[in-house]
Amino acid sequence: MPMEERGERSRDVRDKRDLVLPPGSYAYMQDTTKGTLKTYVGPTVINPTAQEIPIRYDAKRGTFTPCALEEAMCRCPVAVEGYYVMLLNPAERNKHPEDGTAQPSADLEVGRKIIIPGPANFALWPGQTAEIVRGHHLHSNQYLLVRVYNEDEAKANWGKAVVKLAGETGRVVTEKDTAKAIPMPADLSVGRLIIIRGTEVSFYVPPTGITVVAETGDAAGKHTYVRDALTLERLEYAILIDEGGRKRFERGPQVVFPTPTEEFVESKSDKGELTKKFRAIELNEIQGLHIKVIADYTDESGAHKAGDELFITGKETAIYFPREEHSAIKYDGRAKHFATAVPSGEGRYVMDRMNGQIQTARGPAMLLPDPRHQVVVRRMLSEKQAMLWYPGNADALAYNQGLKAMLSNVPTTRAGAISEGDYSRSVGGGQRRTGGGPTKSAVMSYAASNSAALMESSMVSSDQSLVAEEFSRASTYTQPRSITLDTKFQGVPSVDVWVGYAVMVTSKSGKRRVEQGPTTILLDYDETLETLELSTGKPKTTDSLLSTVYLRVANNKVTDVVEVETSDHVRVGLKVSYLVNFEGDANKWFNVENYVKFLTDHCRSVLKGAMKKVKIEELYANHADLIRDCVLGKAADGKRTGMLFAENGMHVMDVDILTIGIGDEKIRVLLDSAQMDVVKSNIDLSNANRQLEVFKQKQGIEQELQKTAHETQTKVIDLQEKLALKQLELVLIQVGNKIQELEEEKKKSVEMQAVKDIEHDADMARTKRREEQKLQLMGSTLALKMDEIKSETEATVARFNAAVPGFSAALTELGNKDMLSRVAESWSIQRVIGGDSVSDALRHVFAGTPMEKLADKLLTTGVDNGGGNGKLGEKRQ
Repeated sequence: MPMEERGERSRDVRDKRDLVLPPGSYAYMQDTTKGTLKTYVGPTVINPTAQEIPIRYDAKRGTFTPCALEEAMCRCPVAVEGYYVMLLNPAERNKHPEDGTAQPSADLEVGRKIIIPGPANFALWPGQTAEIVRGHHLHSNQYLLVRVYNEDEAKANWGKAVVKLAGETGRVVTEKDTAKAIPMPADLSVGRLIIIRGTEVSFYVPPTGITVVAETGDAAGKHTYVRDALTLERLEYAILIDEGGRKRFERGPQVVFPTPTEEFVESKSDKGELTKKFRAIELNEIQGLHIKVIADYTDESGAHKAGDELFITGKETAIYFPREEHSAIKYDGRAKHFATAVPSGEGRYVMDRMNGQIQTARGPAMLLPDPRHQVVVRRMLSEKQAMLWYPGNADALAYNQGLKAMLSNVPTTRAGAISEGDYSRSVGGGQRRTGGGPTKSAVMSYAASNSAALMESSMVSSDQSLVAEEFSRASTYTQPRSITLDTKFQGVPSVDVWVGYAVMVTSKSGKRRVEQGPTTILLDYDETLETLELSTGKPKTTDSLLSTVYLRVANNKVTDVVEVETSDHVRVGLKVSYLVNFEGDANKWFNVENYVKFLTDHCRSVLKGAMKKVKIEELYANHADLIRDCVLGKAADGKRTGMLFAENGMHVMDVDILTIGIGDEKIRVLLDSAQMDVVKSNIDLSNANRQLEVFKQKQGIEQELQKTAHETQTKVIDLQEKLALKQLELVLIQVGNKIQELEEEKKKSVEMQAVKDIEHDADMARTKRREEQKLQLMGSTLALKMDEIKSETEATVARFNAAVPGFSAALTELGNKDMLSRVAESWSIQRVIGGDSVSDALRHVFAGTPMEKLADKLLTTGVDNGGGNGKLGEKRQ
């Protein structure tokens, strides 16, 4: 600050001589002569002297700035219940300025920070800062991330954290409760991160030594401390990755809390929003996932090694959750494989990618090829085949022409075969074109398809993405990217030795070794490669030498021209080619620096010496055998030993005579003429032999024809006889069957009549038994009636017999009509016998007795006086 401005500010400060501090406020005053600071805490009045000026502390910059007296007043930080104060630079023993006093500055523990839970209200010493933070309320799906900033304080004050246990209310929480809810970790080193879960603590205020890490901050500087855990529903999963790159997969339903070093993996959803939750992959029997095992593990299906590949379908896993040992293999960005529909009467070619074997899958079926070793391919027909198999079908021809054009774009791993998915990509990225190439009708003609989806149903789909480890593989060929690295000569020299070649590596220490291809050699600092100087030209000479470090050890061909002289002094030029291999001890291979000259010189010497003993005619006629016998040795059991060079392990396996030329033209003409005569004679003899063979074959064919015709007639006759016998047997069988049918019908008729007779007899017997039962029942009923009538009659007779003496006297004594009428009326025995009237009963009883007349008289009287029904007993006695 400039001196003029500082002085002017001081004069303005002195203009006002006092400042009243209310309770809960404080101010700083500085002695300008000593530089000391005093802290005034309300309630009090500040009367500054001439040497004192008001000071204000800037916590951000850590400086003290003079200010107006009224600007020096500051409010004391207040932490109510549920809040806490983070105090920076506390005084010794956490001493605070006392209220209503003016005190010199206390000694501060600069750089130290303490936590003071509310309620708290105090003034700050100069140099102190206080931040009021609200206590952290946690739901069961929330957590805090805290960091240790002072190891000793954290250990001493761990149990002094203000906590409220989850699920408990109205109870004082002790240090034991705190230690039980949040056990103190064994490692409380500075910087250690710890998770405080809402499932254990519903309210938390950290102790001294522990600070809560803020998650985010807004423009106003407000921080968010409480973090949300991830709530997973069923069929959901989440992926967490730690600082070491290890992943953890968690399935729902649950609340997932990350560890201090973990973060949730996020991915864009179908709506383009970032999400931490992912849906499990639903599979059915015609869907599958191609999985690469990236770490060893064991599950219910057995042990799996890193590098194994799995194909998981809905048959064994209807709901698939990724795991840390799995990595999805995607083809062109798609993970899920779908089956190919093969209708009835159709088929698909399935190629084994490992051995190239192709099998046919016939419909009806849903073909789900295993991508590990199977691929659905199409067969390409030639134009001739297409026209022969589908005459007049231009679409079939165009379709196969399109497949032929696609062969240059198929992956190199299955060159020569068109996959099920190649067709759609070749005609416009999955959409069929309407002209200028294969059309839908062409596909219909070739494969007899009835659905357009059949051509693309084997392609993998991206409907559900896998958020996990993955490999990406393409089913179409893509030219690899290339870069140029200018480090070819900066590193260790690298030598690529091809198949059939070898090099010798020598060092300054005298060591040497032979490396045989295929291999790659990294040379040490003192190592070099042995150089060979090889003769060139025909014939081989040392005029022009070829320098090389590569020795062809297998199938090496050396060509040379040799001029020899026969025993009859004819010069002959031979052009020969030697097939050379190097065998045995590899360290000998490089012993001869110019093995070509060494080989040709030796073979020339051998050939010249051998041909000197042979006449020109013999050499011209049998030069191949003569030269091979000379170089390779005579054949034994059809094999030749060859020429072996012990000096460098060189072995001549074969020799080929390319040309033979005679220097003297006259001799060559004579030899050609003689050879012509020999050839003509041989041709004539060959023609004669051929004609003889033809005649023999014709006669043999004629004989075979006659023999075959005779055998045919014989077989025809035999067959006719057998046919007649078979027909006769058939007629006899038919007649026998007819007779048997008639007998069976007759037998059945007799049996049916017998059954009817049995049924009639049974009916008659049942009717007889029923009638007999009725007669027996009627007889029993009549017998009962007769017994009843007999009993009643006997009773009636007994009554009359008992009443005869008295009755006669009474009748005599009465003697008049009225008395008889009363007796008849009082004699009430109506229906005594079988329901008949009393008069009938009396007549029956007195019939043939001396009382018959008296009864008739009595009955007659009763009828006259009884009232008309002629029966006794109708009136009460």
